[in-house]
Amino acid sequence: MDEATQKARGNQLINKFVISLTDGRILGYVTDINVEVEEDQFYFILKIRILENLSKGGEFHQGMFSNERKLRIKPSDIVNVGPDAIILGEGKVPPLKEIERLHAIAEEYNTLVREIEAKEKMIKDLKDENYRLTRQIDELNRELRKLQVMKEDFEHLKEQLIKQEGQLEMAREYIKLLEGLRHDVDVIKEDVENLTKGYLEEAVRTIINEELNARGLKKTFL
Repeated sequence: MDEATQKARGNQLINKFVISLTDGRILGYVTDINVEVEEDQFYFILKIRILENLSKGGEFHQGMFSNERKLRIKPSDIVNVGPDAIILGEGKVPPLKEIERLHAIAEEYNTLVREIEAKEKMIKDLKDENYRLTRQIDELNRELRKLQVMKEDFEHLKEQLIKQEGQLEMAREYIKLLEGLRHDVDVIKEDVENLTKGYLEEAVRTIINEELNARGLKKTFL
């Protein structure tokens, strides 16, 4: 690759940020570039404005650039040139397989994070469901206690009814007994009346006959 080609490539580096992949920081902003040749090696001499006083939020503002300085790099130090930035690796860029492995680890990590978030949501839903079921159980327990009280009242009422039914049966038996006694009394009364009536008739007849006999008259047949 000749010097003209390298210079044309170098012109693509102007007006871009320079980012060091190995240091993980922004080195500055390219304002100009020159190409140097030393033996068989080409070098880019980047004139950059040093980036300082960058806000914690990453916003760009006036006064964030300080003095300019020159940065000498080899074309092999450039990892990538994008529309806004130049990525430098300084020959220390990890192998492609290692980067791919890190990407795989990052994907696995993101998958685990999504799974954890899904499980956390599931746990939250289960907690909400458990809270709802707990409230339902409490309500059912209250209803159960009410039913238990009603059952106890029913058993007490049942005992009272059985007791009253027994008393009622006793009253019925007593009434039957009284009715039997009344019948016996009526029979005895009738017998007494009959006996009394027969006795009086016999006594009257005896008195009359005695009186007739005393007078020399015939006996009566009363």
